[in-house]
Amino acid sequence: MSLYGAMFSGVSGLNANSQALGAIADNITNVNTVGYKATEMRFQTLVTAQASSNSYNPGGVQQNPFAAVDVQGLFTSTLNATDLALAGDGFFVVNESSNSAGSSGFNFTRAGAFNADKSGFLKNTAGQFLQGYKTNSTGQTVDATNTVFNPDPTVFTNLETIRLNNIGGTADATDNLTFGANLNAEDAVGATGNTTVQVFDSLGVAHNVALTWTKKDNNQWDLSVEPPAGGQNATLLNSAGAVYASTGRLDFGSAPADGETVTVNFNTGGAAVVFEFDTNGSVTGTNTAVTFTAGDAAAAASRFVSLFNVADTAGTTAARAAVSNTRVNITNTTTASEDAKALDITITVDGLSGASAINQFGGGAFTVRDLDLPTATTAAINFDGSGIPTAFNVDDIAIATNNGSADLAIDFTFGTVGQANGITQFAAAYNPTFIDTDGAAFGQFSGVVIGESGLVTALFQNGDIRPIFQIPIATFPNPNGLGASTGNVYSQTDFSGLMFLRNGGVGGAGKVQNSVLEASTVDIAKEFTQMITTQRAYSASAKIISTADEMLGELMRIKR
Repeated sequence: MSLYGAMFSGVSGLNANSQALGAIADNITNVNTVGYKATEMRFQTLVTAQASSNSYNPGGVQQNPFAAVDVQGLFTSTLNATDLALAGDGFFVVNESSNSAGSSGFNFTRAGAFNADKSGFLKNTAGQFLQGYKTNSTGQTVDATNTVFNPDPTVFTNLETIRLNNIGGTADATDNLTFGANLNAEDAVGATGNTTVQVFDSLGVAHNVALTWTKKDNNQWDLSVEPPAGGQNATLLNSAGAVYASTGRLDFGSAPADGETVTVNFNTGGAAVVFEFDTNGSVTGTNTAVTFTAGDAAAAASRFVSLFNVADTAGTTAARAAVSNTRVNITNTTTASEDAKALDITITVDGLSGASAINQFGGGAFTVRDLDLPTATTAAINFDGSGIPTAFNVDDIAIATNNGSADLAIDFTFGTVGQANGITQFAAAYNPTFIDTDGAAFGQFSGVVIGESGLVTALFQNGDIRPIFQIPIATFPNPNGLGASTGNVYSQTDFSGLMFLRNGGVGGAGKVQNSVLEASTVDIAKEFTQMITTQRAYSASAKIISTADEMLGELMRIKR
């Protein structure tokens, strides 16, 4: 048995070393494969039970392939923003299909050479599609109905293939305005300082907002904001949301056609007043006739203002209109001591045949709101004797437009009470020192940047940024127990343990690096050394077989 056992032992050596050579061959051929983990063949003894202590039964050797999946390769820099690597533990979640509905087809990989295909889906060189959670504009994960949710870290629910060609463009409405200036302490009461600030609505349309500071008294300044061209109203609010000042606007782009109307509701319980434009004064029913010279827009605006100012159904002096050529400003002039007279004025422009000469047509009804601040705080800003602000009574600007965009709600900041870090009052000419606003006009999608946590942020040509996807990182208790498949991907097995999806850098998950690829862990010098030793081991195993054969031949010759 020992001679045959020696032969079988040699055969096991041939088999083990030939498989070792196969692993070496795979390693060498994948030396440039992104994220490839080198496989080494580990040998272990194959022992045959001994019949007695005086004899030896050879067993041979067994091979056991081992790929150190948890060993990280070196990083190489690239120029592609969607080339990804993981600094630390974990795997990208990928799918064999771009339509990753359900729970099938999911795999794990560290091969992060992702590029957009013709449909914009990110996939790597093996054809595996990168998976992520869709996010809203604040970076929160959302489901298919855009409802915010917290992902279950042990399932693939709500994962989808990351797609970049359906992002389009974006516009960013102005939400914040920070303003600093010096108001001249030597100005006479009634003196003004004017600054125009550009803001953007939700459609990306730019609007010029005129800020006017008016000296009310020593150490007291008022502020007014005119609605911009294309705006219906502008309202200044204090920190409690009460109205400081409100102004409406009508622009007569051309002379109105006979029969066009402007409906004004003073919201005092009485009937609305309908102003009807007509060159001959012939109007419908009880409508108020606005008679003007045909083709004269300025005359129509002026006549409308004169009639508006006597049409207040409450019998108060709260509502006032003023005209500048073809532009009409409508204000609520109620002071704090007349607060009981404060009212809302709602205005609707009614055109003919789906059009109107008044530019605010199509934006719907808009309201000029009342004034509710108490008498002691009606100045927009109060200063102390050293030119430092002691109280701010204006905090926000609200602007309604007529172009279909969402109303602007701007947080207006002009410094800190008790500090000279914004608005000041010194004996120097009016001088804006800084203006800082956000918002942007429309901009096309220009690329992405991917953060260490895996948050994919879209970049736009207008400088705007917007989170669009969150890439989860899958971790396993024993990554070396994962099952390997074609395409440099792995699948979960009983030996790997259950996956856990985390954001990059959280709970032991590696951090995502963009414009970086993880190199193969193959060491060419080591592989060639292993090849030499494997070749020698294979030759030695073959020698065992030939030697055992010679010994069997000698045994056979004994009988002859």
